[in-house]
Amino acid sequence: MRARSRRRLGIAVLLISILGIGAYLFRGHISYLWLQSVTVPRMNAFFATQADGVDVFEARILQKIPHNPKHFVQGLQFDGDILWEGTGLYGESKLIKHRFDRTAGTLEPLDEKALSSDDFGEGLAVLNDMLYQLTWKEGRVYRYDLSGKELLLLEPLRNNREGWGLTTDGRSLIASDGSAFLTFHSITDFSLEQTIEVRFQGKAIDRLNELEWIDGKVWANVWMTPFIVVVDPATGNVTSVIDCRALVADAAESDPDIDVLNGIAWDATNRELYLTGKLWPWIYRVALDKKTSP
Repeated sequence: MRARSRRRLGIAVLLISILGIGAYLFRGHISYLWLQSVTVPRMNAFFATQADGVDVFEARILQKIPHNPKHFVQGLQFDGDILWEGTGLYGESKLIKHRFDRTAGTLEPLDEKALSSDDFGEGLAVLNDMLYQLTWKEGRVYRYDLSGKELLLLEPLRNNREGWGLTTDGRSLIASDGSAFLTFHSITDFSLEQTIEVRFQGKAIDRLNELEWIDGKVWANVWMTPFIVVVDPATGNVTSVIDCRALVADAAESDPDIDVLNGIAWDATNRELYLTGKLWPWIYRVALDKKTSP
């Protein structure tokens, strides 16, 4: 009987491992229940035991903006009153232009462009009337001219790495590829300019995903966790950790089958922070409360 139980346990562990590896390989839908049972406890313990000397903040919900729960969010970017959203999955990847009414707390879709069915859309960034959108493994960096009334698709640039997150420091494009490295690229041809390794108290932090540039720092979702790390681009060191577990729990109340936290948008004009995730029913305007540990 004991041998049979051990075999069953071994089979269960094997199945969980296969699911985890499959999720990494395909970056498909991962349920909230998986995150809660496997990933979250491990990352909580990691940050809790190593956060000495690093500021830790908890995201507190100020406002909930209704969001299409079918959108597999890969990129989120403010441009004035326009909120750009990039979504992923093969056959469903899009670039969506919303008008954001801050008073009413609503999004009005104005335009959208579907990517090719063989593209898996990823992060995006806006710089100098140009919007850049990554693809996952396809090597294409889509460019849209925003200077006119209509979105004008230009010739794509070439990316020699996997595309995950994208942001800009106002001069270069900054990308993640699921590793512990952030890469800086030219806006003209996406050639590599610089690479930095992101480290948390000496340990490399991989699975960096969606990115945002806020007050001279790179904010990065850590894939499959409810945490955001704030990175000093001069050193690669993590200076702060943002604990978003309250947001994940709130979104899961609407649908326990939501996917991971992924989507950081900084409204620089009003100095407001918005966060969301893949297949989430809400975009959250949040405040950050400093705490002593995650």
